[in-house]
Amino acid sequence: MYRRLAFRFANAAFVIICLVYFTVLVNHPYIGLDIESREGDWNVTFSDPHGEGYRLGIRVGDIVLKIDNDDPETYPSTEKWGEVEGASTITVESSGAPIRVVRIAKPPFGYTLLSELPMAGLGFIFWLVGLVTVFKRPFLVQARALFWLNWLVGLVIILAPASSRGLILARELEVIGFSLVPVLLVNFVFVLTNTRNRLNRLIVGVLCLISALVFTILVLKGLGAVFALAEIRKLVLVNGLIGTGTVLWNLFRLIKLPADKPEKNQVTIVLVGLAIGLLPFIILTAIPILLDIDLMVNPKVSTLFIAIVPITLSYVVLNESLPDGRKFLEFIIISLVSGILTSWLFTWFLCLIAVIKKLNIETYLLLLSLTIMGLFIFNLFKALLHYAIDKILGTHGNSRIENKVVEPNGNPSSMNEALIVEELVKQLGLEGAFVIAEDMKGWYTKSAVGRYLGNTTEQAVMEDYYRTAKSTSHSIKTFANDFPAEMYIPFVSEDFTCGMFLGHRRSHIRFQSNEVLLLSSVCYQIGQRLKEIRYIKQLFREINVIEKKSRESQRRSQGLEVINRSLFSNLEEEKKALAREIHDGSLQIGLDLNRRMKELIANFSTENNNFYTVSVMQDMIEDLNYELRSICSNLRPSSLRDLGLIPAVEVLFQQIMHQELLVIFLEVTGMNREHRFKEDIEVVAFRFLQEGINNVMKHSGSTRADVTITLRDERIEMIINDTGKGFDRQKIADWALVGNHFGIIGMKERIESLGGEFYIASNIGQGVKLKASIPI
Repeated sequence: MYRRLAFRFANAAFVIICLVYFTVLVNHPYIGLDIESREGDWNVTFSDPHGEGYRLGIRVGDIVLKIDNDDPETYPSTEKWGEVEGASTITVESSGAPIRVVRIAKPPFGYTLLSELPMAGLGFIFWLVGLVTVFKRPFLVQARALFWLNWLVGLVIILAPASSRGLILARELEVIGFSLVPVLLVNFVFVLTNTRNRLNRLIVGVLCLISALVFTILVLKGLGAVFALAEIRKLVLVNGLIGTGTVLWNLFRLIKLPADKPEKNQVTIVLVGLAIGLLPFIILTAIPILLDIDLMVNPKVSTLFIAIVPITLSYVVLNESLPDGRKFLEFIIISLVSGILTSWLFTWFLCLIAVIKKLNIETYLLLLSLTIMGLFIFNLFKALLHYAIDKILGTHGNSRIENKVVEPNGNPSSMNEALIVEELVKQLGLEGAFVIAEDMKGWYTKSAVGRYLGNTTEQAVMEDYYRTAKSTSHSIKTFANDFPAEMYIPFVSEDFTCGMFLGHRRSHIRFQSNEVLLLSSVCYQIGQRLKEIRYIKQLFREINVIEKKSRESQRRSQGLEVINRSLFSNLEEEKKALAREIHDGSLQIGLDLNRRMKELIANFSTENNNFYTVSVMQDMIEDLNYELRSICSNLRPSSLRDLGLIPAVEVLFQQIMHQELLVIFLEVTGMNREHRFKEDIEVVAFRFLQEGINNVMKHSGSTRADVTITLRDERIEMIINDTGKGFDRQKIADWALVGNHFGIIGMKERIESLGGEFYIASNIGQGVKLKASIPI
């Protein structure tokens, strides 16, 4: 937690310091004059050709009489650092020329911005490269060491222009930073090359002691003590020389290692990166200064190529186990070529639109360095953006592999074992990999990536070894250079066997003994993943079979539903026809017979012996007519057809209560007696209520039933409650199988065929609740 807090605080401090000093920087001109008191006169000892003093005609040897109308010795910048910075006027006397007052005007904002932007960009690259490195490898001590080194170097580079203008505390921070850079550089090299010994620890202690001495001198100088600037510079230079010598000594010592050692390859890449980054500065700036000849380009331009150094160190850290120098060199060459071409086109474009009046090597190098810097920053931002997206979405490396292997659509073609092997080759920097997997049921698969893809000869050699190893030891094996692969790692789990052949590394560095455990762990995870893919594919095939059967069953169910609906419809039509035949036939005959019997009885006297017999026959005929009417009503109530649902239900309940010891309470909400619905809806609703009340009479033993009919949200909701003995709800599923309560089961299917819902709730001794909802 404290480490994470320190990183956050350091990054916030870097951004704040850069913003503050860069903002103040654009409002202060760079004068570039160093003066020294000689026999009472303040002589100019250095006049930077890129400073305002040189541009205004002040040269080495001129005498400065006044600075802002004060004596030079009392001017703060001169008194403290022997410089003329922050002045608005300088009174100067040149040899053979009259005394003149030089006014330092504030340069245009755009000019200052463009002139200082390259150095600011260079410092920003140092910091950003360290940040990306620690983000990608947060658990590596090398990544953390590089971050702090880059953070400090970037801060010093940002502070350099501010210190040259004499801004408050900028020079002090710059000097302290320069004295600490060798400490962090030596520490980084020790961590990277694993060369922490007693001598190296002593050297780090000496460097820290010198840095502490520099800090103490600066504090005392700030309190008013007199220290020559040369003394401070010498201490910083001594620290730098000791640190540089220590770093080079450790690096060149590792060059003697065998060619297949990772440390040798690391050191080679570091030295190449240092050479590429520092040579332009040495050739274009350092050598001309030492030889006292005119500079070919502005030192700020040649310094920009140093951006290659942090990128080199970051590459070595990110690829710590297998750095590939060829791959890095390829990256550098591609970046340089693309930068050269892009900057060349951009330079000619600026010339065509007359932005650049005169084309020279300094202008082109400046544009080249800015272009390459822009490309680096773009790639760094892209890496940070990818990291942020992965962090937000939670899709880190393994998740990305999973997404490649199993996509949401479940397509088996997306579950490709080669994708996992390809990711393994990419992460380990191998020339290729070959994986064989099989199980006891006869499933067998091969996956080849890299140099083994399509190489049947080498695949055959490795397959032969796999068969031999499977029948013998089946253990980890490292091969000689004449074998197609460098290492074989098996994975055995129950009925699943997998053999993984890891090819030689592209960097020609052989696997080390301390890497075997890590490789075994990685290959174990890959074996588990391949095993899961095998299970997933099997499950996918089974799911396809089940899905096919489900579709067939669904089609059959839909056919049965249509048949069921047709049967119900035909049944209702048959009931309707039968009711009509009974009503128009038997019932009419009975009514006519009843009328004739009444006439016959009227002709008999009460004393006649046949009067009683005829009266009994007339009563039987009336009972027969009543039964026939009841049958017609049950088959197809005329009130339902003529009056509607509610009147038909009322008639039905009145008839039932007239015949049975059952009290029915009916409550209607949201509709009246005149409401009419489609015929099939009214029939299904009526049959539900009829069948529900019949079940109350036959099975519940209850003497009361509560019926509610509600019209709500374009649906008819019907509820029947009784207070009878109830039943076990678990038996409902068996009703359709054994044939009990077939009427309720049939009504359930009929209601659901209309898009409705049917619900039964009951507990033993707590009655039954029937509920139906039919959309209208």
